[in-house]
Amino acid sequence: MRSTRWGKNRGAFVVKEPVVSIVIPTRNRPALVVRAVRTALAQTLAEIEVVVVIDGRDDATDAAISAINDSRVSVVSLPCPVGGSEARNIGIGKSRGEFIALLDDDDEWSRDKLVRQLELARKSTARYPVVTCRLIARHPSVDEIWPVRRIKPGESMSDYLLCREASIRQGEGFIQSSTLFVPRDLMIQVPFASGLPRHQDWDWLIRTSVHPGVEFLWVWDVLVTYNVDITRRSVSSNHSIGASIDWIEDNHFVSRKARAYFYATQIAARCKTPSMFWSVIRNTIRHPRAFIIAMGLALTPRSFTRFLRGRRILTHA
Repeated sequence: MRSTRWGKNRGAFVVKEPVVSIVIPTRNRPALVVRAVRTALAQTLAEIEVVVVIDGRDDATDAAISAINDSRVSVVSLPCPVGGSEARNIGIGKSRGEFIALLDDDDEWSRDKLVRQLELARKSTARYPVVTCRLIARHPSVDEIWPVRRIKPGESMSDYLLCREASIRQGEGFIQSSTLFVPRDLMIQVPFASGLPRHQDWDWLIRTSVHPGVEFLWVWDVLVTYNVDITRRSVSSNHSIGASIDWIEDNHFVSRKARAYFYATQIAARCKTPSMFWSVIRNTIRHPRAFIIAMGLALTPRSFTRFLRGRRILTHA
């Protein structure tokens, strides 16, 4: 059974219908989620609601959100953890806005993010305009601006996200969840894959890109701060290589070229058995650049690949 609280006082519903619902999943990070909620409430767009989904019993986070005295904030407390993807889905189901804006609990927005994305969505003639933007990828030692480029005409989403043509560094083609501004109807039709341990954002973006009526649009300015700290990277890479292989093999919307680059950048450096090594060869050999990347990473000592990850040359997606 889920517990839902609207605003500071239980039962105090917001009368005005929001245009945008901001969905923030969280667990055991009260200080961070309070910062995320405040960056959402600081938006210049007034017609919003903030739906915080607490993924499992977490009294500290519940108390921290309760202390925010703003009727636009609601809380959905889940009795047991369901994972980030399903927590997002639940928050979207509880939302009332025409559009959904996703915000991870450790990210921040510029104050005009929503109003600028809403303006672009309203101008679009597409049935389902999905609006994203650029971001500052904030590492402990340096900031980078991602993505480097927009998706090209005729380029598949899997190629855009996974193929490292210019550089194996992350950021060439990149869309992160906290940048997304999506019609609610589309998110109901194409929910996040519940229970998927890795690559949740890539999975949703690739499936959404082939849904009828969808158009991806960019506000080509930095509107999000994406905090890529050690904790976030370690959570992303904490699952076995098998989860990554299962995902890529089960995804029928990923091109062969994108599959080759996925094996090169996500699997090769983590090969532990001869059979995995030969699987990497089979999946990359027809794409010379991907094959070179794969062999370089597979044959490089793991201590050095960890160094490359620390230097942000390899991705943890």
